Amino acid sequence: MRLPILATIALCACSSIVPSTALRLSGLSPTTADPADFAIDLALPAGIDIQPGTAQLIFGVSRSDTGQEQSGNFVLERAGSVFLVAASDVDRLRALQATARQWGAENDAATEGVLGVILSPCRIGDGPDPKARVSVGLRLAQDGAFLPLVRNGPLSAVASEDEIRQMPLCP
Repeated sequence: MRLPILATIALCACSSIVPSTALRLSGLSPTTADPADFAIDLALPAGIDIQPGTAQLIFGVSRSDTGQEQSGNFVLERAGSVFLVAASDVDRLRALQATARQWGAENDAATEGVLGVILSPCRIGDGPDPKARVSVGLRLAQDGAFLPLVRNGPLSAVASEDEIRQMPLCP
């Protein structure tokens, strides 16, 4: 099963994705890591945060031979700068992983998985400097290291000064 990482992190520029991490993740199976151990770590610049209740993990699986596909969005809860899969969503994600494992066993070449994150930013005060930088790390094992998905990526690559000013204020 192949595992593309979606570029859905609203604060990250594709050009800043760390190639070595993308290669390491492409060899991982999203079906075997325990979702209770998934964690996303964000290093955000001053003047920006994540709107409460908007962080989600996306996991999906599809089969090109049968046309079947299943996916789900799973709530990520914040613990400091780290976001974890909500305990109430872990079993639902495990069930989807089981489907992905079954499809992979039936026809691995035709089965593809997708893993992504959606985060909605909000502005603090006047917001961040458009030249600000962000970093994102992903951990799939509880005692594992965070793998850098985006290292010091420019905020300006995904949001103009006008878009930053138009971001909603953080509560």
